[in-house]
Amino acid sequence: MAGSDKPRSADGVPLDLLPVIRAAGILSEKQLGDIRQKMLQGDYPMHSVELAERLVEDKLITGYQAKRFLSNRSTGLVVGRYVILDRIGSGSMGRVYKAHHVMMDRVVALKIIAPEISSNERVVARFQREMKMVGRLDHPNVVRAYDADRMNKVLYIVMEYVPGTSLGERLKQGPIPPLEMVEYAAQACQGLAHAHGQGIVHRDIKPSNMLITQDRRVKVLDLGLGVLMEADSAATFATADGIAVGTIDYMSPEQACGRDVDGRTDIYGLGCAIYHLTTGNLPFPGASPIERLGKRISGRHVPITEYLPEVPASFVRVLDRMLAPKPSERFLTAAEAGDALASLIRSKNKVQPALSSTPPAAVDGQKAPASDAPPTVVKVAPIYPRWFRPYAALAENRPGIALAASLAALAAVFAAGLAVGWLAL
Repeated sequence: MAGSDKPRSADGVPLDLLPVIRAAGILSEKQLGDIRQKMLQGDYPMHSVELAERLVEDKLITGYQAKRFLSNRSTGLVVGRYVILDRIGSGSMGRVYKAHHVMMDRVVALKIIAPEISSNERVVARFQREMKMVGRLDHPNVVRAYDADRMNKVLYIVMEYVPGTSLGERLKQGPIPPLEMVEYAAQACQGLAHAHGQGIVHRDIKPSNMLITQDRRVKVLDLGLGVLMEADSAATFATADGIAVGTIDYMSPEQACGRDVDGRTDIYGLGCAIYHLTTGNLPFPGASPIERLGKRISGRHVPITEYLPEVPASFVRVLDRMLAPKPSERFLTAAEAGDALASLIRSKNKVQPALSSTPPAAVDGQKAPASDAPPTVVKVAPIYPRWFRPYAALAENRPGIALAASLAALAAVFAAGLAVGWLAL
């Protein structure tokens, strides 16, 4: 039971914080007893705000938990076997929290699906089937799923907690250089190829669903949750708009039209993300979601060279193929798209030394050769058959005599041929 009926101060803060904390169920009775004892001894303050600050300082509760307790809210901090530590973010499909599995002592990311989605039994049933496949995913470029369940009509999924930021957050600092973005996208393709091999199509590739770790590794987030965007077949686009509106700018034409999708839909979404992240502009601009949706269904994207005129033609070709309106015109697989992106990195690395004015670096402490030093010529003698060696020596030392001898030999062979032909008559 929440502590809503406990006495409060004039500013709404509970006068006694311990009953609110006890109601949350995040601390054991022993921990609560120790806190009470320290309060009686004067080691901990009695005032609720000061007590909350001290408990945060001693890492008995988190700042997020303290704010809830001081607002007299104790419910919702325990979901199944997980204690919520902090709120990470939110989106159209629900809220994401940093949580702690007490028994395993593991920090995880816990996503609670929005009630308007989790109340759809058809979607929930499909989600549960999808989670069985998601649990088999194991790849360095995929955020792993540890658990998924439904408790008291609360649908949630537990994932690997990845310190870092999303590409969506990275974009707030400014457009990403094309070469850097190609490296990220090539990694994302590897993760998608692994998921596609397990029969999972993401359906919602966008910058906020790609995380960058501290060592610049990209991890694809929310695999398997795309099915939550697909309400029952009787639903209209207007009904689903509240769910899909945030993803229209990365949605494939076939997905927007309600057709069947496969891995090539994810390739298209990744192409839209690359375009947006490198230019800061959408490939299909428009004043409204419906206008932008109509453009991607009826035509091609704005050429990226309008924003990045210096971008290599090879980059444009790969991106244009990823953004082809028809799935048959795109890369067949995410692995193929990843190979094409990786080839851009390899070709860039090959030509980079030629574009640099910096002299070659020293190797193993040895002085690098001067750039104006004459090249070293090494003569390698050819190997001839034994019967040909005398003539080769003559040609090398006395080329005129060798040429005359060759012409004389050819003339003799020609004369002999004529004589044999005359005798045959």
